[in-house]
Amino acid sequence: MADSKNTSTKRRRARTEDGQYRADDPSTPNVNEAYVQDEPKVAPRTRKKAEKPSGPVIYESREKEPKMYDVAGINSIRNFTNGHLEWEVAPEDVERFESNHFFTRGRIRRKT
Repeated sequence: MADSKNTSTKRRRARTEDGQYRADDPSTPNVNEAYVQDEPKVAPRTRKKAEKPSGPVIYESREKEPKMYDVAGINSIRNFTNGHLEWEVAPEDVERFESNHFFTRGRIRRKT
C-alpha cells in the first residue's frame, strides 16, 4: 500500500452512493477500496484578450491624394516623399477610425 505522504495527489475516504464510508475488500490485498485519489484540479482555460497596440497606429492613403482631408475627426499628414496622406491614430480610436467609410471602401489602409 502506498504512503499518502509520498503521493502527489491527495487521497480521501471513498463513499457509497448513500454517503457512508466504503470498506476495504480483504479479497484484494493490492487495492485499498476504502480510499480514492482526488483528480488534480485543472485550472479553467482563459481566453487571451487581443493586445492593443501600445503606440499610435499609422494609416496611409492607397493613392496619391491631391487634397488633404480629415477622417473620423483626425487630421491627415502629408508625406511629401510619396504624395500619400497619413493618419496617426491613438489605440483607443482605432475601432472608430476603421469603421469610417474611407477605410472600409479601401481608400485608406493600415501602414505596415
